[in-house]
Amino acid sequence: MNKLILMISIMLSFCAYAAHHENEGTTDGAFTTLMIAAPDVDKYIETLKANTSAIEITGATDAGVCVTKSGHEYMGQMMVWSAFPSVEAALVGSLRYDATKPSSFSSLREVKYGVTWKPLKPFRLEPGYERVMRVNVPAANMTSFVEAISKLEKAIQAAGHEDFFNGVFAPIGGGSHEAQTLMVRSITKDASSTGKIFDDYFDGESSWAEAYQNVLAQGGTVISDHFDECEQTYFSN
Repeated sequence: MNKLILMISIMLSFCAYAAHHENEGTTDGAFTTLMIAAPDVDKYIETLKANTSAIEITGATDAGVCVTKSGHEYMGQMMVWSAFPSVEAALVGSLRYDATKPSSFSSLREVKYGVTWKPLKPFRLEPGYERVMRVNVPAANMTSFVEAISKLEKAIQAAGHEDFFNGVFAPIGGGSHEAQTLMVRSITKDASSTGKIFDDYFDGESSWAEAYQNVLAQGGTVISDHFDECEQTYFSN
């Protein structure tokens, strides 16, 4: 019963945040991700690029991959992501392709699970080198957490890291893997750009340290933390 009450509270927090901020605090659209293990990551990506029918049938507007580079939970860890104009389109699209059925990709991957994501703050689709954290945030602090992430993004950009941006995503239908967490993706164009941001902080030269401390003050607990290298492999236009 306590878990049910907690989940209802979290969903109400998502709705309250969207209603309060409307276009300012959320973005249109949604993403689906398929979490997989690929014994040969490069071969799998090459095959995916050469065979786009599985993506096309879902109605996705864009799609790509993210390959885990550190913090692996298993070898060959990666995900295939697809972008949709709405949560409705994402859920309908996920029914048009069943990744668990035998296909030309079956021998190249082991499917772990799938999940739909809703962005909770403005997010531009520009894959790069991405620090990915799953964070358990108290339901009462959901709005202030997203606001703090947005302020941190602006502060880091103002410090000269113009290519940096954050995404915050709420999971929908992610099973026990994603329940009660938010996904925070901190993105730059490459590993060098991300490393410079860390060096600024540890050298005590960051003007955004206070904004970072404000994020920590929201009480979120980090569940997982890793780096992904992402790219777009499918464009509908």
